[in-house]
Amino acid sequence: MKLRMLVLVASACALALGAGSRAASLPEDPAKTQVPGTFPIVRSPIRLTGIAPTIGFIKDWKTNSSYLWRERLTNVKVDFAETTRTEAKTKLSILLASGDYPDIIFGMSGSGLSVQDVGRYGNQGVFIPLNGLIDERGFEIKRMLKSDPEIRKAITSPDGNIYALPLVAMDDYHLTMRQKAWINKTWLDRLGLKIPDTADEFYEVMKAFKERDPNGNGLADEIPMTGAKRSQEDLAMWIMNAFVVAGGPDEGADATLNNYEFIVGDKVFFNANTPEFKEGLGFIHKLFREGLIDVAALTQDRSQIKPLVDGGAVRVGLAASHHPANFCGLSDDMSAPIHQYVALPPIKGPKGNRTTAWMIDATIQPGQFAITDKCKNPVVAFMWADSFFNLEATLADKGIEGLHWSRVGPGESLVGLNGKAAKYKYGKALSLDDNAQIGFGPGWTRDLKNEFAVSKDRFSYEEFLYDATKLYEPCKVRRYPYATAPIAEADVTEFNDLRRTIHTYVGECVDRFVIGDIDLERDWGKYTRQLDRIGLKRYLQILTEAYAASSR
Repeated sequence: MKLRMLVLVASACALALGAGSRAASLPEDPAKTQVPGTFPIVRSPIRLTGIAPTIGFIKDWKTNSSYLWRERLTNVKVDFAETTRTEAKTKLSILLASGDYPDIIFGMSGSGLSVQDVGRYGNQGVFIPLNGLIDERGFEIKRMLKSDPEIRKAITSPDGNIYALPLVAMDDYHLTMRQKAWINKTWLDRLGLKIPDTADEFYEVMKAFKERDPNGNGLADEIPMTGAKRSQEDLAMWIMNAFVVAGGPDEGADATLNNYEFIVGDKVFFNANTPEFKEGLGFIHKLFREGLIDVAALTQDRSQIKPLVDGGAVRVGLAASHHPANFCGLSDDMSAPIHQYVALPPIKGPKGNRTTAWMIDATIQPGQFAITDKCKNPVVAFMWADSFFNLEATLADKGIEGLHWSRVGPGESLVGLNGKAAKYKYGKALSLDDNAQIGFGPGWTRDLKNEFAVSKDRFSYEEFLYDATKLYEPCKVRRYPYATAPIAEADVTEFNDLRRTIHTYVGECVDRFVIGDIDLERDWGKYTRQLDRIGLKRYLQILTEAYAASSR
């Protein structure tokens, strides 16, 4: 009996200690936040500090209508230090190493933070664990996590903690196959040509674009095809898909990452040392040698393409890009240059290959929001982030209601992209000058994009992109799922070094093979042997082990 009582007392003590430990893990709430799910979050305005990349449709944080809507909704204002996507990782690393960093890290998935970075900074105590906050102060994020168990799995670090909140864009069909090419249909029609289907037809069309004055200005100023030194505009990798799957672009605007690893037959596949890759390089070199590929495509930024399209006579026949608004102005005016371009589906190579990178894991982007240990109001910061998962907040990111979009009225019979009765309809197309969208950071789109009406009598950019992606659907091959197959912590440093070395080497050699600086037949063997020497076998072993662990 005494033994039983001792056991009961010990158990009670353990429970009490466990409860105390859990309560202690919840941060202080000095601002006295409201009940989760109610607004404003705090009765008196609160200011936070943050860092975010300048992307999307943010022209100015201080006047951006989507951000200001959130500020009014929550009573929380964030003073952002800004960085470019290409500089984000370096700038963030310096800030975190110095100890002088802001309250929150916002929108950094891919550009500034990898899954491994999130776990590492969490283990170091720089990022606070969010598990308790999710349980006790979460509202919208609880709904999201309940909707799909894969989401929690993707954002949980190996130690069981969640250190950052994701962007979940399950409805963004276009996002999953974003490596596209856009061909000038006006030029095709002028020359009496059809959209090319094979590599040979593609070659003939590009020759015609170069030689037959398709823009009609009497000058030999046409650029048959171009791209940029960013993986979403990587022209060579788009063409390579006629020979072997290639080019799954990363989100960090770093063209040396994520172009060469895929999952084929449920195994890790590396493309850049295969005979098919060599054959593709030979074809691309031929295009370059004959002046059909713009040499600037190997080095330029995508912004440098815009003057070639919008600056008078349209000079570009084809551009590789995620979407046309990346290389020309988005406009409702059907006479604007953007409306000359249509999606060119993947072309078929001489051996029948026709592929595109499928980035299904990009629909869950971990690392979009983290709270640092410098934050004096972590509960406020968390609840502010939780509000981004709200449906109304997601709608606010579509632009200004009544201008960029509106709700479908009871008497309107409109059909959404998903084939069901539409709930919303688009108005004026968003542009950078509108400064009315954020377009990144934490959030949950649900099926929102597909609940917008199919347009009957006006141009809808989202519908345009949706229809373009349908053309790529039959050709998809899964990119290696970096977002959901995190590398083991013990291997992270080695992996990062190997990936940087291997991808930089491949990228440099691709350019050299394309321009003929090194000879494909003479130097291919040297190239593949060097890949082996710098650690390709070990690199693929790490990827294989991570993929196997994530598939259990």
